[in-house]
Amino acid sequence: RMKHLVHTLGIEKFTKLVESYCGVEIQPWRAMADWKYNDWMGWWEQGDGKLFYGQHIDNGRVKDEGDFRLKSALRVLVDKYNLHSILSPTQSIIFRDIDPKDKEGIEQVLREHGIAPIEEVDPNARLAMACPALPLCGLAQTEAERIMPSYIERMRALLTKMNLDDEEILMRMTGCPNGCARPYMAELAFVGDGAKSYQVWLGGSPVLTRTAYPFMSKMDTDKLEETMEPILAMFIQQRQEFEAFGDFCHRLGADAISAYTQSYTLGSVKA
Repeated sequence: RMKHLVHTLGIEKFTKLVESYCGVEIQPWRAMADWKYNDWMGWWEQGDGKLFYGQHIDNGRVKDEGDFRLKSALRVLVDKYNLHSILSPTQSIIFRDIDPKDKEGIEQVLREHGIAPIEEVDPNARLAMACPALPLCGLAQTEAERIMPSYIERMRALLTKMNLDDEEILMRMTGCPNGCARPYMAELAFVGDGAKSYQVWLGGSPVLTRTAYPFMSKMDTDKLEETMEPILAMFIQQRQEFEAFGDFCHRLGADAISAYTQSYTLGSVKA
């Protein structure tokens, strides 16, 4: 795979190799303009008098389950309003070309099918993504899609306990190291490497412009809170003003964070 070739050769040798094949010189890196990540969920003006609506879908799974009937709701919306849909890069759906007069009716359909408005969705759930993993993927070594919602809930409980309720952390999870949910770009990632076991990766960018680094080679799923509390405590004590969690982890690095966690006493720090 290309990523392995780049890793083996290094970027300079890889660049020269590509240039030898294509016969042109690759231009130097250009600085990337600052930008803010946006998932485009909820209602937005389209710019031509019409609206578009982003429907958040946990891990891309369209289903009917109890009172939550997303699959049926989408069927009704498409049939009744002839909506055109776009699949988003974060496994959700955007409906475009919506007549403003249909907005109230669309919201009513969603309410009747048990779909919470975007304002009631945990921001960390909106940012999160997981691959299907077990039981659908033959490469999966452990759970991802089915367990990610509980990880988000547990992380939310821990953030609340430490008075970090307003904090948003971009999290990703996969059932194996292949990384189909792009965990290696996340601020915090859990990469499955065995039954109920995950690697922990830190330091990706909240706007997905930087890769993370491996922090822990194996974390038992039952030790999520025990693993994350010391890191969040260090974040509380040593973050810079307005610094995002991923930027903080990138600035401090794995060695400094590991040293702090080894001397930390659970329950000793709150914001």
